[in-house]
Amino acid sequence: MASHTTTHTLALAPQQNYQETSMKSSSMIVLTTCCLLALAASHASAAQCTFEIIIKTGGRKNAGTDSRVSLQISAASGPTLEITNLESWGEMSAGHDYFESGNLDRFSVPGKCLPSEPCKMLLKSDGKGNKPGWYVDYVMVTQLGSASSKQHLWSVNQWLALDEAPHKLSASSNGCGFAAELP
Repeated sequence: MASHTTTHTLALAPQQNYQETSMKSSSMIVLTTCCLLALAASHASAAQCTFEIIIKTGGRKNAGTDSRVSLQISAASGPTLEITNLESWGEMSAGHDYFESGNLDRFSVPGKCLPSEPCKMLLKSDGKGNKPGWYVDYVMVTQLGSASSKQHLWSVNQWLALDEAPHKLSASSNGCGFAAELP
């Protein structure tokens, strides 16, 4: 007994085929548009800024350091910008020796925009290297890339050293709600 398989092919008229293709194309456009809108919304909530950082090392004898310096910056609320090796983001000329006595050092760091003015700061030294003690006059941070630039200056005026008062390797300041002027 022989087995017979019958295959039925449905031929679409040219107009039906065009309508089906047009509907698939419209669906793809709608899906692509939704994906692009979702991507744009997520990008807007995680807008990227550039943080221009200036650190003034004091002019005192032995005020400079070769230690690794880190910095944390935040607004009154929201994310914190953490920079574990500030020198790696330096903007000075090749061969520049960062954090030396009297230096005004510049850095440029990309990061997520803060919702308001940067006003909290934590500056740290790892206390290692040749001459680990460091005297810092001030830190100034400008956030660029949001609707308007935001800037804050923290007067540090202290040693980050274990052998000099206040005998700490860090300096912190919460200037939220207070404006500071350049020295």
